Amino acid sequence: MKREKGKVLGKARISVKLAFLYMALLLVSWSIIFFIFYRVSDKNAMDSARALSAQTLNTVSKNISTLIDNTAYYSRIILSSSDITKALEMKDEKMQKESLHQFTSLVDTETHINGIYMWDMESHGCSIDKNHVRTLRTEEIRKTNWYEEVRELAGSYCLILNADRVLTQSRAETTVSLIRVINNPTDYRPVGILMINMDLNAFTDSYSGLDEKSVPVIYVLDDTGKIVTSQAEMPLPKVKESLKSHKNSSRLYLAQQDIDYISWKVLAGVQIENGLEQSGIGGIIFAMAMIFLALFCGTGYFIMKRYVADPLEEMAGSMNRMSGRKFEKIRVHENWHRSFGEMEILESTYNKMVDEIDALIGKVYEEEKIKRKAELNALQEQMKPHFLYNTIDAMSYLALSGKNEEVYDALEAFGSYYRILLSKGREMISVKEEAEMVKDYLELQKLRYGDSLHYVLNVEPEIQGTFILKMVLQPLVENSVNHGIRHKETPGVVYVEGVEEGGYLKFTVEDDGVGMEKDKIRELNRENISTNEKSFGLRGTIERMRIFYGSDIDYTINSKKGRGTTIVLRVPVCYEGDEGHDQSNACGG
Repeated sequence: MKREKGKVLGKARISVKLAFLYMALLLVSWSIIFFIFYRVSDKNAMDSARALSAQTLNTVSKNISTLIDNTAYYSRIILSSSDITKALEMKDEKMQKESLHQFTSLVDTETHINGIYMWDMESHGCSIDKNHVRTLRTEEIRKTNWYEEVRELAGSYCLILNADRVLTQSRAETTVSLIRVINNPTDYRPVGILMINMDLNAFTDSYSGLDEKSVPVIYVLDDTGKIVTSQAEMPLPKVKESLKSHKNSSRLYLAQQDIDYISWKVLAGVQIENGLEQSGIGGIIFAMAMIFLALFCGTGYFIMKRYVADPLEEMAGSMNRMSGRKFEKIRVHENWHRSFGEMEILESTYNKMVDEIDALIGKVYEEEKIKRKAELNALQEQMKPHFLYNTIDAMSYLALSGKNEEVYDALEAFGSYYRILLSKGREMISVKEEAEMVKDYLELQKLRYGDSLHYVLNVEPEIQGTFILKMVLQPLVENSVNHGIRHKETPGVVYVEGVEEGGYLKFTVEDDGVGMEKDKIRELNRENISTNEKSFGLRGTIERMRIFYGSDIDYTINSKKGRGTTIVLRVPVCYEGDEGHDQSNACGG
């Protein structure tokens, strides 16, 4: 459906397209203005929420810091009491109770302190509660989850949620305990442990003065992430997820702040007001901008249609004979010559350009065809002596060895090889002929190497009627023999396979020779093959194929030292008559 609409619009007159263009311009402009207006309104609302959030976080953090600082201050007063340290060091329970009870007024007068608890290092404990003296379970103090942490702090305080539950087995309410070690002031040895429980309502009071409608979410978390107190309509996991992903909910701005010195966090969610509802005068300016744009685009369309679209549509009627890449001259109506001198200039200039382009294309095509033919022949002529020298060297070896019959067989194979190679000057030969060339070459080499060389030639019958650039496989086989099998101390095998795969001819030349090091393989890769002077056979073959087939070839080289080498080559499937097509043809036209 979209494609059909595209075709209809593509055939429409330029005035219709111009109407669509101005309509699109108007809609885009409206959308941009609306987006800007919305973003500005949203930004103002977000800035207000951000400011309120910062103020809220600072207020709550400061209130909690003040609360904890006051409690820490009172704990230092208790630690500085010589009666306390003396009673703890003597491990006298009666003296401990008497020394602690002098701070009863502190519990009674400070609303945020619920109780004070003290133990010596033998776990003898005493306490002062807001309403009564509590009998503590003290035998398990060393097994509490906070005991070792407090000992390691060596006098500094830590804040623990529900630290007294292990001692009292109470689950009634959440408590916040400030705990620290009491040290001997002389030698700083630990002589006891002090715990001050703070009233949870005191923490709730840190944000009780805030407008719950504007700030519906407040969480105070300790250093382990547990909730100390909260005022929330959103679950804590959802709040943490939003903060981690930096994405706020649809109507809340979420932020967090660390409380200095105690590693607690305050999380706040501030209501984000609707920016559009609060826009006021901005909405009137937005509506006026919309109306102005509509008038501007309408006026622009009628001007462009009268002075641009109508003349171009007349010219388009004269140029519609052009199709594909075939250039045709245009003919503009004589009335337009008299009305617009520019049309006559445009017509003559365009027609002159068409003539020049046609001539230039023909010239370049012929030059490239001649150049390509010359490069291909030059590379092929360089490879003929390369093979010829190696073959004559092999026959010389046979002649010097007195093997006359083998020399005769070699000459027969050599003659058959060159009959196919010459092939009446053709650049392409059938895969069957290429395979026969490879077989003749291997027979020549077998006469020289005897039982040290074996080969398997397996070319699918289905592809033997297809055509390939001449002398593609033989140089690869020659490399396998000269660089793989010849240096092997035991007999070797060359395996040649040809199949069709995915519209390409895939040829594999494999040997079990001495193989190559990784550095040598890197020298033969695609980037380095053109500059590699040490492997002319492979380099020449790849360069010839690139000239003939263009970029539509692929080859891979795999080798392991001592295990052999495999070369896989892929070229397009070509048939008789493909040679000679235009240069875009993958078969080398």
